[in-house]
Amino acid sequence: MIFGRFRKRKAEPEIEEVLPPEQEAEQIAKEIKADSAAEKEQVDIKDKKQRIDYIQRLYEGIQEAKNQNEQIKKEYAEVTSHLKDIQLMDQALDEDKVVVLQTASAIDQLMKERDYLKKRRYKFNDAQRQAMENFETIAADDVKKLKNFEDYQIKVKNDLHQLESEKQLLKSDKRDIINKQGTLRVVSKVLAGILLVFALLMLTIRLAFEVDVTVPVIATAAFAFLVLLVIMWEARANRTDMVITERKCNRAISLLNRVKIKYVNNTRTIDYMCMKYRVRNATELEFVYDQYQRAKREWARKRESVYMLNEKKDILVAELKKMGVKDAEIWCTQVQAIIEPKEMVEVRHDLNTRRQKLRSQIDYNTGIMQDFIGELERIRDIREEYAKDVEEVLAKSKEMNPEK
Repeated sequence: MIFGRFRKRKAEPEIEEVLPPEQEAEQIAKEIKADSAAEKEQVDIKDKKQRIDYIQRLYEGIQEAKNQNEQIKKEYAEVTSHLKDIQLMDQALDEDKVVVLQTASAIDQLMKERDYLKKRRYKFNDAQRQAMENFETIAADDVKKLKNFEDYQIKVKNDLHQLESEKQLLKSDKRDIINKQGTLRVVSKVLAGILLVFALLMLTIRLAFEVDVTVPVIATAAFAFLVLLVIMWEARANRTDMVITERKCNRAISLLNRVKIKYVNNTRTIDYMCMKYRVRNATELEFVYDQYQRAKREWARKRESVYMLNEKKDILVAELKKMGVKDAEIWCTQVQAIIEPKEMVEVRHDLNTRRQKLRSQIDYNTGIMQDFIGELERIRDIREEYAKDVEEVLAKSKEMNPEK
C-alpha cells in the first residue's frame, strides 16, 4: 500500500518467565475469566451468526467442564470413603480396637520378618513403594494414563503458545491499522493546508498581476482529487481489515480460553497423579512400577510365612468389616497407621490433601459451568428471539450427542 512505509516495526517478543506447571495452571485459570469477559464484550450479540457461534461455544464449554467433573468425582468418592473408614475405626468399641491392634501388630511383625529377607536394594523409596502397594491394581493403567496426559500436555501447550502468539499478532495488526488511519488523517490535513495556501497564492497572483491561473488551478485540483481518491480507498481498506481482524481476534480468544481450560485440567490431573505415586513424571512412574514388579516377584520366592500373614490379614479384614469399614483390605498394607497414631495422622493428612486437590478441581470446573450457564441465561433474557436461539442450539447439540 502507498502508506505502508509509515507502518511501525513490530516489537520483538518478550522472553516469558517459565513457571512450574502448577503455578502456570493457576495463573492461566485466573486469566480465563478476564479473557471470557473480553470475549463477551467483543461478541456482537445482535449478529445472528456470531450469537449462534457464541452460544455453541458456551454449551461446549459447559459439557467439557461437566465431563471433567464426572471423572474427578469418582476419585473424590474413593478418597472420601477412605476418610470415613478412618472415622469408623476411631469410633469403634475399645475391645474391638484391641483385637485390631493386636492383629495389626502381628501382621507388622510378620511383614518385618519378610522384609528382612529382602536383601536386594531397589531403586524406589518407601513412599513410592507404599503408593504402589496402595494402588497396585490400577498402577499399570495409571502409567499409561500419565503418559497420555503428558503427551497431551505437550500438544495443548503448543496450541496454547500458538494461539497466544496469534492473539498478540492480531492485536498488533489492529494497532497497525489504527496507526495507518491516523497517518491518513495527518496526510489529509497536510494536503488541505497545502491546497489552501496554493489557493491563496493563486488568488494573489491573479489579483496582483492579472495572470491567467486557470491551468495551474485545474492541474492542482486534479492532483488533489487523485490524492483524495487514494486516501478514501486506503481508509475503506483499513475499515475492512479492522472488521476482519476483530472477528479473527474474537475467535482466537474463544479458542484460547477453551485450550486454557484443557491445560489447567490436564496440568492438575498430572500433578495429582504424580503426587499420588510420589514421582515427578510418567518416565519415573514407569521405572518405579517396573522396579516394584520385579521386587514383588523376588519377594514372592523368599516369602516363608505367607500362610500366617494371610491368616492375620483375613482376621484384620474381618474385624474391620465388623466395624463397618468399607475398604478394609487396604489397611493390611497400612498396619503402621493402626499401631502408631502419628502414622494415622499422616494417612489422614494425605487423604485430606488429595481430596482438597480434587475439590479444588471440581470447584474450578463448577465455576466454569456456572459462568457459562449464567451467560446463556443472560442471553435468554435479552430477547425472546435470543432465547429461541439458545434452545435451538441446545436441542441440536443433544441430538448430535444424546449421551450428554
